[in-house]
Amino acid sequence: MRITGGQWCGRTLLMPKSELVRPTQDRVREALFNVLAPLLNGARFLDLFAGSGAVGLDALSRGAASVTFLERDKTVFTTLKKNLDAFGVDTFCAHQTDALAWLGLTTPSFNKKRATDKTMMLPASFAGIAYDIVFADPPYLWAKENGFAPIAQALAEQHRLKPGGFLITETDYRTDPADLQGYTLMRDRLYGKTRLVIYQRNSVATEA
Repeated sequence: MRITGGQWCGRTLLMPKSELVRPTQDRVREALFNVLAPLLNGARFLDLFAGSGAVGLDALSRGAASVTFLERDKTVFTTLKKNLDAFGVDTFCAHQTDALAWLGLTTPSFNKKRATDKTMMLPASFAGIAYDIVFADPPYLWAKENGFAPIAQALAEQHRLKPGGFLITETDYRTDPADLQGYTLMRDRLYGKTRLVIYQRNSVATEA
């Protein structure tokens, strides 16, 4: 896996040894960021299911002002932090957090004896932050069963995505894009067995 463009173009990334990770392939990221290029400069970017950090690091490489990384799995999160260190990115922007639970869509599952485990706490530092671009690559099975409407609605209601901001979803090619209330579908593309869909959140006046 490599960074596909920008100041770090060609630099390699560590990949976690975990079956839980389904990395966004180089050619898919390259195609995505070629489309997003006019929007990235100075953007605040949220990577909800960060994995190795490849998507967020590509965004930083291409001009995003900041990226927030969320990754639930401990082993994967360790690799993510190593990648951030290697690129000189402050690991404070990465949180070992269940993105779905953070959005209020699921309840974190962990042993009651470890209920105070800090790795399962939702980051308090997120209060009041609204992002320009959100990338959502949840487990394919979850996306197939639930679609992206719950994520899109939570982002809007919690003011996590700015009006006019963009939600990018990645899923299995067999999962058709849906109409999301309060969003406009801007682009739907297949890259092999991967589907990337770009939505733009409507302005507040339009949503009302």
